[in-house]
Amino acid sequence: MKRILLILFISITALNIRAQENATASSKANDRLPVAGDIAFGIDALPYLNYLGNIFNNTVNNTLVLGSNNIYVRYFLADDFAVRAIISISDNINKSRTYVRDDAAYFVNPLSQDKVIDEQRTHNQSYGLAVGLMKTRGYEKLRGFYGAQIRYAYGRNSVSYSYGNEMTPANPAPSSIWGNVTERALETDNGINQALSGGIFLGVEYYFLPKVCIGGEASLMLTYNWGSQGNTKSELIQNGARFERDQPLTPGNRSFNLSTFRPATYGGLYLMFHF
Repeated sequence: MKRILLILFISITALNIRAQENATASSKANDRLPVAGDIAFGIDALPYLNYLGNIFNNTVNNTLVLGSNNIYVRYFLADDFAVRAIISISDNINKSRTYVRDDAAYFVNPLSQDKVIDEQRTHNQSYGLAVGLMKTRGYEKLRGFYGAQIRYAYGRNSVSYSYGNEMTPANPAPSSIWGNVTERALETDNGINQALSGGIFLGVEYYFLPKVCIGGEASLMLTYNWGSQGNTKSELIQNGARFERDQPLTPGNRSFNLSTFRPATYGGLYLMFHF
């Protein structure tokens, strides 16, 4: 009887220890993964991976090229369910300035070396916002996810010019880096381009640290694109006076397309941090 009791005691103790080990492992797994109420922020990962890889490869002149990154945001409504957003912003202004001959000084003295400045200003804008719901599932460090989202995108680009030599009746074809012309460009506005998309996505994440993962995804999106009219503005001398001409450039386009879409600028890879 004592032997039976001893065996039962040892068995119960072993089962209790095993249960505690499983509970500890489960607790560690839960500490590693996001839970309801967590907020996550992410960034595109590939620029950093390329930079680290080049360091180990002893690449000469290795630089961190960030380009136009996306911002990833999530809020977990449940341990395996979240609402998310992907934000992309790119707004670039570039000014190109060049010396050209000063016509006024040249007309007074053909040997004059005086210069004036012509300037070209390029403005490119691109904004995007995707909002969706995602469901996750998986084991320990590796999790898959899927969901649906909608996305809106806005883009616009324009080019404007300013000149050091004025166009006047006395100088109807002033010197310019863009050529001596009788009708000189002042501005080109290619109009506003917009897109509205909807579709599904799926991906995989690996939690290599507690609450920190690297992931990648792809989407299948149906997109409608539309654009506004583009215009050009120029200056010229006509009937002995300077005036500006405003003309339509494009009437604006429309299109539908169905395609796979990667929200990340750099190949769909991102780093995500949960808090």
